[in-house]
Amino acid sequence: MWERNKNQEPNSTVAADKASTARLRLESVHSVVRNVNHTSLTEIKDEGSVRVPVLYRIFISAILLILSLEWIYPVTSSGQQGSERFLSVMAGLTGALLLAGLIRTGWITGILIRLFIALAALCLMYGGSDPARWAVAYPGILSADMDTFMDNWRFHSISTETRGLFMMCGWSMLMASVQSLVLLRRSVMLFGSATLVYLLLLESFAGLDVYASVIRSVLWTFLIQALLQLVRLNGGVTTPSYRGSPYGRWSVITIVASTGMVLFSALPGQFASIPQPERISLEQMGERIARWAGYTQHSSIPAATAVTGYSTADAPMGAPLVQGNALFFTAKSPEVTYWRGETRSYYNGSTWSDPEQSFETASPYGVLRSDGWENQTYWKRIRQTVTMKREWKGPNPLFTGGIPLNVSFQDKNSNNEENMLTLLSNRDSATLWLANAGEDHMVKNYTADVMFPVASPEQLRLLGNVNKGKDPASIRRTYLQLPTSLPGRVQTLAKEIIQGSETRYDAVQAVKTYLAAHAEYTLDTRMPPRGTDFVDDFLFVTRQGYCNHFSTAMIVLLRAEGIPARWVKGFGSGMADPNIPGQYIISQGDAHSWVEVYFPGAGWMPFEATPGFTMAQGAGEDVAALAGPQPVVETPPYMSGGWANAGAWLLARARAIAAEPGLAAALVAAALVAAALLGAAAVIRMRRLRPALRIRLLLAWPRSSFPDRERLLGAAAPVWAALACRYGPRPPGMTLREYAASPALAACADGADIARFAADWERLLYGPDRPLRADSLDFLRRALRLARRLQAL
Repeated sequence: MWERNKNQEPNSTVAADKASTARLRLESVHSVVRNVNHTSLTEIKDEGSVRVPVLYRIFISAILLILSLEWIYPVTSSGQQGSERFLSVMAGLTGALLLAGLIRTGWITGILIRLFIALAALCLMYGGSDPARWAVAYPGILSADMDTFMDNWRFHSISTETRGLFMMCGWSMLMASVQSLVLLRRSVMLFGSATLVYLLLLESFAGLDVYASVIRSVLWTFLIQALLQLVRLNGGVTTPSYRGSPYGRWSVITIVASTGMVLFSALPGQFASIPQPERISLEQMGERIARWAGYTQHSSIPAATAVTGYSTADAPMGAPLVQGNALFFTAKSPEVTYWRGETRSYYNGSTWSDPEQSFETASPYGVLRSDGWENQTYWKRIRQTVTMKREWKGPNPLFTGGIPLNVSFQDKNSNNEENMLTLLSNRDSATLWLANAGEDHMVKNYTADVMFPVASPEQLRLLGNVNKGKDPASIRRTYLQLPTSLPGRVQTLAKEIIQGSETRYDAVQAVKTYLAAHAEYTLDTRMPPRGTDFVDDFLFVTRQGYCNHFSTAMIVLLRAEGIPARWVKGFGSGMADPNIPGQYIISQGDAHSWVEVYFPGAGWMPFEATPGFTMAQGAGEDVAALAGPQPVVETPPYMSGGWANAGAWLLARARAIAAEPGLAAALVAAALVAAALLGAAAVIRMRRLRPALRIRLLLAWPRSSFPDRERLLGAAAPVWAALACRYGPRPPGMTLREYAASPALAACADGADIARFAADWERLLYGPDRPLRADSLDFLRRALRLARRLQAL
């Protein structure tokens, strides 16, 4: 039961003091009852808090800035274009955020300040030479990104600028949390450990050399922790001045000690030869765990599922894919064509690249080629118009349905002037890139004259017979390359497939027929094991894959038999627009790769390697076949079913409603009214649940100092207000015990609990300063029961 003071003194003075104390407590409790919603226990100051000089906090934040930059520096140290700008902007953003964290403001003001800093950094990052002008135009980009995201619910479909905004906002929240942890909790070990884990992941999965960053991060972490330790060791220091204060001395000693340890650790290298340190890697550990778990030599490390689409990056091939459907561009063309983006010539066993490919600057207002492009007999000149879904900016390829001859742009810049664009052209690969970057160099509409291949199979067979083995030396040197690690069984298989083919065209068809008969098309694939050739794994192990697998396998098999071939990536023909003749709709799901084979006297002819896909170019097949419906890519099981159908139906109904402005406005108004009613109901409900919620929190999170008198009485005080609303207010002069024993309360179903609650309230009010923990918890549970029952009435 409740604790009692055993030293009872009958002295009248002591009794008078107790009566006075009881009156003061009663007045205090009545104040709690009247102002329970305004009680704030967070205003109590910690008497042991230390007044740390501002300069000391700034010094710690400066070292924290250096530690934070270790998250950014490794990914910008590769020398890629724009990495210096990214590093400088992120360094300035981090410094401004840490400086803002030193200023004492309300939490709303702090959020607004950090949001403003993030937006300013975004303008400096992507605004080029005129950040203010870019800032004015960015709301339009953000609105378009939100529309695109609402259409397909794919984060990757939004612009790089908006993704950068999300990244900077997340970085702002991270820096605010870390600085609070360091300066208030006086610990940096959590952030330092997270930094080391992050760097190790970069080394293991991205292949970056982060050894120096790891060493520096350890030093910065221990240096910050040593500086913070002063506050713990000398917690009574309150002198803000550095004269006679240990802050300056401790900082100097810490820095000297850290520098001394670094120099001392380097001494052995002056007397003995020390081998270069190996990179800290988790790769071997992962492989050992894989072997321990029972993986065979043909097992693979799982890869994250990606969405079909176009990317200029040359990543290892084989990852599983999910079919995308976001619109990429529309095109008008008199012929059905594939849309070329880039070519690749170098195969390293896991991916394609083109290290020797060189471009020359070209003007969009002149002719890109004047060599006639081989023999005009096998080519036809056509004009195509491309309209990108979103503005396209460099450096990125321009998509054309053949060999580009010239390009013209219809877009204007912000001053309604023709954009001064620079093109990068490569005649060998027949690719065209947009070189410029920035707001004034964005492209959305362009027209291109291209050479479209029209050679028939008979013509190509004839070329193979007449010009067999007469490929130019430059073609043989570049487009017959194969990795030295290519397994011999791949070359043996190539010889078996192509033997007996009299012409180059027949050899290509033989490889295509073999792949269609011995491999299955699917997006549900896996990455090949480390050290395993991608084509060998596809041909002899999995025998399953998508366009990258089939096209790469065809090229390797052809090159193994001395036939020059190269890898092309871009988009398939897309879907014919039923409302506009000659217009095609190309989506991310049409991203594709295929093969181009060199025919002396005719040039590079395209061929389709993937079963189920049809190409009219270079194969003499019916053009109408390509204009028809393309094969539907199998969707993974978790993407199909009733939920997918329901989502498609809802999306169709939403678009139909949006097409009717009046109906859409009425629905929006109805939605706003419904939201307002729901909000009001939620507020009312929360007001009713608030007393019980506060008691639940006290029961759920008891602290070491729990319970104390003020918090117990403040949490249970709303019960009296609820009783007054239900059974009438307490008359003046009536005690709480008398009120609980009144006929109205005594006759109710909760009369016994109310009487016990009133008795416990008085014991708590007039009892000792620290009640027993068990009795306090029992008091709170009874108050919670009463609060629930009174709310339900």
